[in-house]
Amino acid sequence: MPQNNVRHLWRETLSSRPVSKDTYRGMHLAVLRRAVHQKPAEHVFAILFEVGDFVLCESKGHPPSATPFELPSKESETLWLCFQFQGTATFSSGTSSEPGTLFSFISTGGDRLLTFQAGKQWALYLGVSGASREQLLAELPLLRERHGQQPILQGVPISHPDRQTLESLPKLSFGPFSTVHHIGQLIIKTYGNYAQQLKRCLQQPQGQPQIQLYNQAIAYIRDNYMDEALSREKIAEALHCSARSLSRAFEGRPASLNASILILRLYKSRELLRNEPGCSVEQIALMLHFFDASHFTAQYKKYFHRTPREERKVIGSRK
Repeated sequence: MPQNNVRHLWRETLSSRPVSKDTYRGMHLAVLRRAVHQKPAEHVFAILFEVGDFVLCESKGHPPSATPFELPSKESETLWLCFQFQGTATFSSGTSSEPGTLFSFISTGGDRLLTFQAGKQWALYLGVSGASREQLLAELPLLRERHGQQPILQGVPISHPDRQTLESLPKLSFGPFSTVHHIGQLIIKTYGNYAQQLKRCLQQPQGQPQIQLYNQAIAYIRDNYMDEALSREKIAEALHCSARSLSRAFEGRPASLNASILILRLYKSRELLRNEPGCSVEQIALMLHFFDASHFTAQYKKYFHRTPREERKVIGSRK
C-alpha cells in the first residue's frame, strides 16, 4: 500500500469519494497477504483473515439498499470489537451502530447476521474466540461483567490512539511467525482502550440521560414487540417518563421509535420465514400485527429488498 495513502487512511474514512474497484487497496486489512478478498453483495467489498482464535473482517462499500452481511463463522461464541467508520449496521435485536464509534458485541455460531443500511459503509471487526477469548476477558473484567448483562455494549468515539494503531499496520512485517504476535498486540491494544473509554462513560451516567432512556426503550421493545398494543404511550408509561421525553431520546438515532418496533418485527418475520415453513405469509403478517399480508410484503421488501415469498425461494435454493 502506498505510504502516502496509509497516512491518510483516517481522512479517507470521512471522505465522500465514491467506492471503486480498487476499494481493497484502501482497507486496513489489505496489508495481510494471506487475507481472503470477497464481494459478498452488490457494491460491498470484504477482507477476511483468520489465524488461531483470531478472526478479522473488514467491510466497505456503498450498498444501494439494506443489505444482509454475515460475519465469519465460528463454532463457539466470538467476542467482537467493531470500528464503525462509516454508515450503520443493524443487529437482529434491532440495535443499530453509529458512525465514528467503537463498540463490542458477542455472536454465536447461529447469530452472525447484520444488516447494512443503504449508503456509505466501512467497518472493521476484530473477533476473538476459544481460549483466547476467555483469557482476554480475564484481563478485561469490565468487558466480562458488561457482556454478562447484555450482548451488545454501547459505542464510544474512535480515539486518536486507535487511529494510530490501525495506521501503523502497514509498517509491520507479517511473516509466518510474527503475524499472530502482531494481531495479538492489535487485539489487546484496541480492546483495552475500548474498556478504558467504556469505564469513563459508565462513571458519568448523569451526562447521558437521553442515551439511557433510548437503551431502556430499545430493551423494552425487544422484549415486547409481539404485543399488538405496543405504542409510544405504553412504552413511556412502562419507563416512567413522558411520551415527549421518549420521542426526544430517539432524535438523531438511525431509527425512530415506531421504526424500531417495525424493524424488530421484520427481523422476527425473517426468522419465521426461514425456520417455520408451515407458517404462511398471511399467518406471519397476522402474528406480527401488520395490517394485512400486502402491508407486510411492502414493508419487508422496502427493508430487505425482496418480498417474503422471494425470501423463501432463496432459502429453498440454499438447501
